[in-house]
Amino acid sequence: MAPRTVVHIITRLDRGGSAQNTMLTVLGHDRTQYEPVVIAGHPGSWDAQGGMVATDAQCRRLDKAQIAYRLVPSLVRPISPWQDVCALRALIGMLKAMRPAIVHTHTSKAGVLGRLAAWFAGVPVVVHTPHGHVFYGHFGRWKSRVFVQIERILTRLTTTLVALTAAERDDHLVRGVGRADRFAMIPSGIDVERFRRARVHGRQIPVGFDCPADATIVGSIGWLTDIKGHRVLIEAAGFLKDEFPRLHVVIAGSGGQHDALLAQADSLGLHGRVHLIGHREDVEQCLAGMDCFVFPSLNEGMGRALIEAMAAGLPVVASRVGGIPAIVRHDENGLLVTAGDGRALSEALRRILTDRSWADSLGQRASRTIGGEFGVRAMVDAVESVYQGALSAHA
Repeated sequence: MAPRTVVHIITRLDRGGSAQNTMLTVLGHDRTQYEPVVIAGHPGSWDAQGGMVATDAQCRRLDKAQIAYRLVPSLVRPISPWQDVCALRALIGMLKAMRPAIVHTHTSKAGVLGRLAAWFAGVPVVVHTPHGHVFYGHFGRWKSRVFVQIERILTRLTTTLVALTAAERDDHLVRGVGRADRFAMIPSGIDVERFRRARVHGRQIPVGFDCPADATIVGSIGWLTDIKGHRVLIEAAGFLKDEFPRLHVVIAGSGGQHDALLAQADSLGLHGRVHLIGHREDVEQCLAGMDCFVFPSLNEGMGRALIEAMAAGLPVVASRVGGIPAIVRHDENGLLVTAGDGRALSEALRRILTDRSWADSLGQRASRTIGGEFGVRAMVDAVESVYQGALSAHA
């Protein structure tokens, strides 16, 4: 039997976690069974998460693997009625021409337009991975309610919804989005062994951190945007700056909050102690330079950076939101705090910074938590199992 065509649709093919997850899935497909095609938005002037530079790099990876792709200029992240209509028409035309067996949409905006296009094009199997959700934290109350209503309608056009964790699934179900029997739970895949090796030689501060050799380094990795909560980390550091005079904060990632976060640091007396080092490809080296990892998101499906830090054996402090509590068990393999609460985060950090032996054991338990089920191969196999089940049910 010839391989079945699977079209993956995503808004941005950049350096973000959802794009990385999608690329790993596409590149990992069993090409004897599935022939992937990628349709993504064109970043244009949007430069967060690498913008066009990152998109070009991802397209080169697809070229090297001989995987077809299309960039759609009108498929943009913000709501734009005219461009959204144009993108929908373009997607319908492409899907009618390709006649895929499966359409797999990723993230909210591509999930809306891609599933509608698949329905108009008569695609038999439609899978959607939200990679988290936008039910809270991203927008105001009324706009969030509109998104919930839209998702309730679109689940009728969806064969299977893929949640990263049980908590993400439950966030959908409690809002009446989907049915339990239509969900599959598949964690994002990472190169587990790569990150387990990150700190085998102990802490080694990489070039670019610009921290003193005797600094105590609390780090984070993520897009510099409000939803990632980095302002809360800087607020927490402000509470601790006098008690821990060697404390430095290092955040890897690009985004529009760069200047605002530095201004906040200066206002809290942290000038020269908060380092925003931009995007880094050497994530494992960055983790090797940290004493503790903080993941202060206000909303998160699971958090690829969090999983990588745990695999590396770092003690972690994370927000009690989304799918994070499904991974981090408080006082067992990490610490959980209320999202947006800088004082609570500072208290959790104080525990780690004042008891290094206990913190090290916390990190060791975190590393043991991240087993083979978080590997790339396990993720791709699980996705293809969803495809097979859906195709068999449709036959």
